[in-house]
Amino acid sequence: MLNRLTTLLLCLAAPLTTQAAAQQATPISSIRVQPGFQVELLRSAQQGESSWISMTFDDQGRLILGLDDVGLGRLTLNDDPARIKFEKIDTQLKHCRGVLYAHNSLYISETNGQGLHRFQDTNGDGQFNQRQLLKKLDYRSRFGHGSNQLVLGPDQQIYLVVGNDVSFPEGVSPDSPYRDPQNDQLLPNPHDAGQDNRVGYILKTDPEGKTWEILAGGFRNQVDMAFNPAGEMFTYDADMEWDVGQPWYRPTRINHIIPGGEYGWRWGTGKWPEYYADSLPSTLNTGLGSPTGMVFGTDSRFPDRFKKALYIADWQNGRILLVDLIPTGASYTCRYEVFLEGGPLNVCDMQFGPDGALYFITGGRGSQSGLYRVTPLPGQETKSKAPQVSETDRQQAAAARQLRRNLEQYLTRPVPEIDTLWRHLNSEDRWLRFTARRALENQDVSRWRQRALSETAPTAAIAGLIALCHAGTPQDRNAVLTALNRIDLSTLKQQQLLALLRACELCLIRLGGPDQQQASTLQDRLKPLFPHPTSSANHMLCELLVYLQDDTVVTKAFTLLTDASPQEDQIRTARTLAYAQSGWTPEQQRQFLIWLGKARSFTGGKQLTERLRDIREDFLKTLSDQQQQQYSKEIAALDKPLVEEQLTPARPVVKEWKLTDLEPHLSSVATRRSFQNARQALLAASCLKCHRIGSTGAQIGPDLTNVGKRFDSRAILESIISPSKVMDPKYLHTVYVLSSGKVVTGRPVGVSKTAITVETDPIRQTTVPVNREEIEESLLSKTSPMPVGLINVLTQEEILDLLAYLKAGGDPDAPAFQQTN
Repeated sequence: MLNRLTTLLLCLAAPLTTQAAAQQATPISSIRVQPGFQVELLRSAQQGESSWISMTFDDQGRLILGLDDVGLGRLTLNDDPARIKFEKIDTQLKHCRGVLYAHNSLYISETNGQGLHRFQDTNGDGQFNQRQLLKKLDYRSRFGHGSNQLVLGPDQQIYLVVGNDVSFPEGVSPDSPYRDPQNDQLLPNPHDAGQDNRVGYILKTDPEGKTWEILAGGFRNQVDMAFNPAGEMFTYDADMEWDVGQPWYRPTRINHIIPGGEYGWRWGTGKWPEYYADSLPSTLNTGLGSPTGMVFGTDSRFPDRFKKALYIADWQNGRILLVDLIPTGASYTCRYEVFLEGGPLNVCDMQFGPDGALYFITGGRGSQSGLYRVTPLPGQETKSKAPQVSETDRQQAAAARQLRRNLEQYLTRPVPEIDTLWRHLNSEDRWLRFTARRALENQDVSRWRQRALSETAPTAAIAGLIALCHAGTPQDRNAVLTALNRIDLSTLKQQQLLALLRACELCLIRLGGPDQQQASTLQDRLKPLFPHPTSSANHMLCELLVYLQDDTVVTKAFTLLTDASPQEDQIRTARTLAYAQSGWTPEQQRQFLIWLGKARSFTGGKQLTERLRDIREDFLKTLSDQQQQQYSKEIAALDKPLVEEQLTPARPVVKEWKLTDLEPHLSSVATRRSFQNARQALLAASCLKCHRIGSTGAQIGPDLTNVGKRFDSRAILESIISPSKVMDPKYLHTVYVLSSGKVVTGRPVGVSKTAITVETDPIRQTTVPVNREEIEESLLSKTSPMPVGLINVLTQEEILDLLAYLKAGGDPDAPAFQQTN
């Protein structure tokens, strides 16, 4: 009520002629914020002031704005919002996605122009009379993924966040921690051809722009980055919604950035999954969205619980999320919740001001901009609680991070003793192991080649051999394969197996193909493992066996092209089989064409149909003219219109399950469960259409990989049976009440100056356009997007297997799946 009154008073304070013509950003009545805080709309952009996309405070507390089209703006703040003054201070720079005031200078990232600029006011008249181009950036736009935000590091250096449409600039140090990214695909997709190895990266320079280095890479279009109080870097990377429903889809994600870090984004279908041992995993997946600004609350005047949090903006979903970092080894895990949201509220950037309040701007793509301020309400309690971390865990994590930082110096300089790095190749901490390996690769390979070939500890041996694949020469191939073949596969845990399979791939990619004897030996070792209980292992096993021209792989892979496998796994398998030149029977060729017909009913993003068409095209090339004539009926069926009734019939209802039916049996979830039956139950209950578990599934709803670490079996079961009883506000849909009386429920997926596009069905990606002027009210839905009754098609034993799978995060090695005598 207070916020609405404030808005009303501001409107009354304005002259009537101005009020009538004024443009208005989303009112605070349409914004929901956590208890204990208030939001104020300080100013709406007016005619001729463009759309605002970036912001920074200068040394006088004024707000400098990067404009969506051309130029820079400046707001001089005032205690009376009606007197906040806007002025243009540049009319030449194009689409300034990053602005930073530091070192008595204004640094500007001109996305659609020349590159990184430095402006200075040398005579103190408030105008930037000295202008310098610090670094020309070769921006070759595909989707506008150019140079983005600028951040001042704790070392007082300038950090530029660069998307994947910009090549590494000239003058970058050849000894940069990150260099020479390669696609490293064992079976390159010919339809990805023509795309180079450009990836998003972090560029670092000094205040004068004299030295330059690439710190980390493998991002898509990370817009911003932030440093926590410990000096650790984080970014918020974008997804590719067109890939939804396909195995190479990567959700929006927070990445902990470390020097030399490889985060695995590649063009097209070549995106690396998180289980590739030569990359680093996501720190937090946040599903579908459009990442923009991010900032830690360190310099805020928020309550202590909120000062320690990270704030990230989701432009598409109109929200700011509060993220808690939980120290874990040499990195972090995260959890998040909604801090504020509105409909629409396309947040572009945010900063804590000199007064400790959170300021944020909306805008982008020509849409209406506004400047907002968030402050705590005196005397009001907040409800959000930070995760509890013991002092012992904090100290151990701090020590691990310090150890990782000690190793990072050897990314760019010689290490006195190789053992300083080598001992950490056997670490259970993935981040320590990664840093040690990357540093090892930057040492003279003659110092450690023999040790890599003779190491016997499996984890260290595999890491050392991956390093040799990266740093060695084709003359190392035979020795690397021999060393890999020496490792006993039967003793490997899941993560070790995945690392070994990746090492095999890298050897063949980087060092060259094997001779006939080596290929035969490698086939004999891998064939008994395929198919594997996990999709991650199947991915690389199938690729390796197809590459090695194994004559059994087609028959075995067909067991994965059934309704018992998730849609994404089927697409991955089919994509790989399209490379298989031999081993097909006539019936398998016919069945593959039938599968292509069934796959047309798969649901997903814009490129799903195109990717399936690519698989079809490549498979048909393996058929002779005579064979194509033989299968003319099946081929012709691929072009017939889809009929809804052709979809696979749903399972019949077993029972309308209630919590009381299953609660007495929950004690049996922990032992002697069936992993295979759990996977089938997961598919039958349609869980993977919205949720991701491990490396499988969609990102429409919450990621369930770690749900078993947060909730017991009863709580998980209750959330399935009664999804609306306790709802996570991060995944609630917004209800838009229109002036016509129509009600539209969904999530915004597109925002323009006059309209928003609301996705009403995320699985089928059905959208409805909504005129912004027609929105009377927006509020959160009180009904969960998750349908009720999904497990009614499962038997009691299948439900218990499913709960065991969720509790284990999809790990086949979990104790619940070990069948003891």
